[in-house]
Amino acid sequence: MARPLKPIIFSLQISSGCLRECLSQCFPISTSAAVQLQMDREHHLTLLNNITGSNHIKQFFGQLIINKLPIDGMSLMKLIDISFSSNVLGPAALLFMQFREFINSELCNFMVRSYTHSNKHLQSILVFTQMHNNGFLPDNSTFPAVLKSVAHLYRRRFGKSIHGSIIQMGFHSDVYINTALVHMYATCLSIGEAHRLFDEMPERNSVSWNALITGYGHNRMFREAIDVFREMQASNVQPGEVTMVAVLSACAHLGALNKGKWIHDYIKQNRLRLNVFVGTALIDMYAKCGVVHEAEKVFEAMRVKNPYTWNVLISGYAMNGEGFAALEVLSKMLMENVKPDGVTFLAVLCACCHQGLTDEGRRYFTSMENFGLRPGIEHYGCMVDLLGRAGFLEEAQELIRTMPLKSDSIVWRALLSACRIHGNIQMGELAIHNLLELEPYNGENYVLLSNLYAQDRRWIKMGEVRQTMNHKGIRKVPGCSSIEIDNMVYEFVVSESREIEFEEVYDMLADMKKALKLAGYVADTNMVSYDVEEEEKEHSLMYHSEKLALAFGLLRTSSNISLRIVKNLRICKDCHDFFKSVSKVYGRQIVVRDRKRFHHFVGGDCSCKDYW
Repeated sequence: MARPLKPIIFSLQISSGCLRECLSQCFPISTSAAVQLQMDREHHLTLLNNITGSNHIKQFFGQLIINKLPIDGMSLMKLIDISFSSNVLGPAALLFMQFREFINSELCNFMVRSYTHSNKHLQSILVFTQMHNNGFLPDNSTFPAVLKSVAHLYRRRFGKSIHGSIIQMGFHSDVYINTALVHMYATCLSIGEAHRLFDEMPERNSVSWNALITGYGHNRMFREAIDVFREMQASNVQPGEVTMVAVLSACAHLGALNKGKWIHDYIKQNRLRLNVFVGTALIDMYAKCGVVHEAEKVFEAMRVKNPYTWNVLISGYAMNGEGFAALEVLSKMLMENVKPDGVTFLAVLCACCHQGLTDEGRRYFTSMENFGLRPGIEHYGCMVDLLGRAGFLEEAQELIRTMPLKSDSIVWRALLSACRIHGNIQMGELAIHNLLELEPYNGENYVLLSNLYAQDRRWIKMGEVRQTMNHKGIRKVPGCSSIEIDNMVYEFVVSESREIEFEEVYDMLADMKKALKLAGYVADTNMVSYDVEEEEKEHSLMYHSEKLALAFGLLRTSSNISLRIVKNLRICKDCHDFFKSVSKVYGRQIVVRDRKRFHHFVGGDCSCKDYW
């Protein structure tokens, strides 16, 4: 049996004199208003029902306490309800503490729910704990509210304690409370506990399923989110718009286009509303699956759009290398009097960066102030990336020096990456010095430095970097790629040796290598350690995760099917050349989404034009 909730004691001690003085300063009332408010108890509810505006509420609050007007419990609750509805929360709290003789379970439960619905989550939890301290019992409508506040504040241990109280009070079969518990555990990154509780629920509804699906997405377990959606369908539970948004988000992260298309068809066939949330999720899914023209179709079909909808489309064009199209969408956005925000300009700067539009990027960066926006650290990072990739390394370094914000790891990593591209060792060492001070145990930083030395053939320095990594126990993130075939997502991890279950994939890779060499492909081994034989260098390059996924895709699909691969890291130069050759020799369209952007390979060319 779980331990009962241990109350957290808090108090608000205000003397009557201080309270009167505070209220008289905060809520000044004219003499005529004071006379008007001097009425008996029978007229209170009538007056409360006629209150309009926050100033009127404050006046009533002040007179009520300063002149000690008579009030009963019903009127008090009505007054607090009006204050929450009008978002005037300070006086409500004072009333709650002043009229202690009317505090009961009903009023406490009402306060908990009201604070939660007003996004005052800490206050909700404090009132809930005070209830226990004073012996007032929560009801079945209170637990979902306080659990929502617990989830918002990521207080898992406190939520687990509330779970124990729920069991003790016999509410463990309530579908709404259990759903709130599933949401709380999932949000607090205890998805295993959330799923176990879900499995034990005697009753579930569509909201319960949505909580678990969304929870898996929150924990970045997107394949599991889709699996739960399949279980939901098998259980004959009708999914709604919230379900669609959650599953489309999972499809977007996985690049699961076929599943995303199926959901789009489901929405049409079942005549679900293409509201702003579902429509935006569809745009995001198509964009992140590399089918940006379908994203634009959904955008045009939407009757209602919000700034986030516009941002998603601009970002979709940006990541797919269609920078000019992204800028055209921004122009339309401004023509329709939709005000851009910081996310809009970040998407626009990314579009300029991926397309190499340096002058345009400078202009949009400086124009942010025209819209009342100040560039954030992410905007500066994007500008450093844009300038650095274009070869303006000194300008990028000067921007870092003069920026009003403290430079972070993203800014320095962007400069280091640009230094690697242009072979500027001196500036690269400056960038890595600052980067390692901020992130001394991030393996990606050491890999970038190692690649910088390898490019300059400074093998001793490269070896020292590797030794430092080994000494500190730092490991680089392994490459992982996924491919969707027949509505199933398959994952491949970079490997140094052949594994039995993938034997056919390795044989396919060997055949591909022979065919590509005849067509002129030469492996780029510049980044592989100097003390390894050339043949071994090529061997290690062949087992990169995206190549494994590509070979598997060629084996399992017909020649007219486009292959779509998602990788967790940036694609390396050798794999990029390899994919270009495959697209020409095998006549296949290949789409790769790496951590930075999309690469569309067709007929031996890439949409990035080798600028990435």
